[in-house]
Amino acid sequence: MGKPLLSQMAHNERTIPGSAPPTSDTVAGELTLLADPTRRRLLSKTSALVGASLLPSLPSCGGDSGGSAPGPGSPPDAQAGVFFQRVETAAQIGSRFAGLSYEKDKLAEPLSTGSNTALIELFRLLGPGVLRIGANAVDRSSWNGAGGLTPILPSQIDALAAFLQATEWQLIYGVNMARNTPANAAEEAAYVSGRLGPSLLAWEIGNEPDLYVRKEYRPADWTYTDYLREWRAMRDAMSAASPGVAFSGPATAFDLRRFSLPFAKDEGDSISMLTQHYYRADRDDPASTLSLLLRPDPNLVSDLRALVAAASDAGIAQGVRLDEANSFFGGGKKNVSNVFGAALWVLDFLFICALRGCTGVNMHSGGGGPGYTPIADRVGVVVEARPEFYGMVMFAQAAQGLPMEGVVERSAVINVSAWGVQRDDGGRNAVLINKDKSRSVEINVSTGIAADRFEPLWLRGTALDATGGQTLNGIPISNDGRWSRLPQEPMIASDGVLKVTLPPASAVLLRSLVAS
Repeated sequence: MGKPLLSQMAHNERTIPGSAPPTSDTVAGELTLLADPTRRRLLSKTSALVGASLLPSLPSCGGDSGGSAPGPGSPPDAQAGVFFQRVETAAQIGSRFAGLSYEKDKLAEPLSTGSNTALIELFRLLGPGVLRIGANAVDRSSWNGAGGLTPILPSQIDALAAFLQATEWQLIYGVNMARNTPANAAEEAAYVSGRLGPSLLAWEIGNEPDLYVRKEYRPADWTYTDYLREWRAMRDAMSAASPGVAFSGPATAFDLRRFSLPFAKDEGDSISMLTQHYYRADRDDPASTLSLLLRPDPNLVSDLRALVAAASDAGIAQGVRLDEANSFFGGGKKNVSNVFGAALWVLDFLFICALRGCTGVNMHSGGGGPGYTPIADRVGVVVEARPEFYGMVMFAQAAQGLPMEGVVERSAVINVSAWGVQRDDGGRNAVLINKDKSRSVEINVSTGIAADRFEPLWLRGTALDATGGQTLNGIPISNDGRWSRLPQEPMIASDGVLKVTLPPASAVLLRSLVAS
């Protein structure tokens, strides 16, 4: 898992005249990473001042208390207006945009198999997507256990093939680079490509090579030039063993300047997608709070801009994919990464990535601990759908076309965001998010289309810091993947304006209904 490479930047928010103006905010910047035996620690070095034009001052959204929805007839605590505008850099979104990422050693568990109906049904709730198998464990494992590492066996690939067929997902498959040989990688590639067929989207060679020196996989004088030579040798061997299968890379933790950008230039003609990792911050940093997670991260847009431009200049067909991402690296932070606020964060994060030209994101997953994972599991058994998964399901329900930026005009400083989708069928989706822990907001939505009936899908939790109790339209997602989007009474727009009251800690997807 990587450093907080790309981070969440606020989309255009405006304060209605007469209200308190936004103020500047200071956000930790330029971060350096170190590896630890499980994931990695982070050393904070400097900070960067972000002006008021970029980050509005937001109230505390921390996990101290939750607040509740206003009672019947209670006036809202704030008002806002929302309209939508196109963004030139926006990338088309569909079910394959928001995927999942797992450690490669999870293949040894009875998890991603054709008989794990619970996980299959949960994956199906996101639609046909993209799974990535790799991460740190990829460089601790090898085909048939070569070199004494964790063995990846043909039977595990057989099970994975059945799982992908059942879910209709595609796969980015990672192969060990740190402690492997081209010949062994080629042998793995031949078997995996033969079994997975069209489900295999791309190879990924190694994981976070910019940390290989720190992890002592390579000597101190090892450089990008050495990496490129090794990568090419492995690519050539794998390509000969699996003709026609695409490659991705470099799956970098954080180092755009010395790895990601030069790699795009040097290998743009031989990869199908440029991959990079993202985490907001270190779980062990005391500043890694829910309040931080729900505030804009000022590096996201600038880093995505550089990556997307590099991919475009190099002619990389599938652009930039964050193929490993989540809240706080090191496995996430207890009572932050696993609470309802993370569901609202992931909605913002996915839309920001799409608007800034990213073509997909894989949320890192797996395990049953108190950190991050959209789907919790233990020894191959699904334990629960966590709050993050609810946010991903809502995004998948909205992801049907070209994303649009929601411009929020507020009567008070309140942590509200909005996103639109111009659907392929001519309709429009709107996603409204209230990240305030105790205040409700009434939003007047300028829909921008003639349709006057909108079906709502509500995402609600009992509090921002709650680790359970979340629902979609009042229905929880069961451990075996059962959930139905029951028809709701449409909300009616008047003269192109839809009035919606958002309780604290909630979100709603409004989907225009096409007249028959």
